[in-house]
Amino acid sequence: MNEETLLHRQIHPTWVQNDTISSQAFLAENNIASLAFIPSEKDDKKLSVYNGQKFSPKESYIHFTTDYKSAGVLSVTISEVNSIGDLNVVEDNNPFDGHSVIDYNNIENLTQIKKKAKKIKNLAVQRGWTHKED
Repeated sequence: MNEETLLHRQIHPTWVQNDTISSQAFLAENNIASLAFIPSEKDDKKLSVYNGQKFSPKESYIHFTTDYKSAGVLSVTISEVNSIGDLNVVEDNNPFDGHSVIDYNNIENLTQIKKKAKKIKNLAVQRGWTHKED
């Protein structure tokens, strides 16, 4: 992976608001919950993403939706994640080749995690959906 590698994040349908409006409406800043970019407690402060050098946004969507639901894919570059500070990107290839994480372990508290997640979300939303369910 390099600085311009896209990291693909699956967006669960419950993280999208106003889903009866056209997909263009989802690009407004507040319509995709920052929750989509906050690792859950069970994830040990590691947010799962797909390595864009091994999966296109559509391929990541197809792979993910074999077992889970996704409304689509938002993506950020490693450089964008690095620009936020105190976050690391690691390709761990677990549980599959191409699995990567945005690691929040250097962030002390939930308030700071939420602020960083909102910045990532804003960067991803600015880029727009890299893949949207049909």
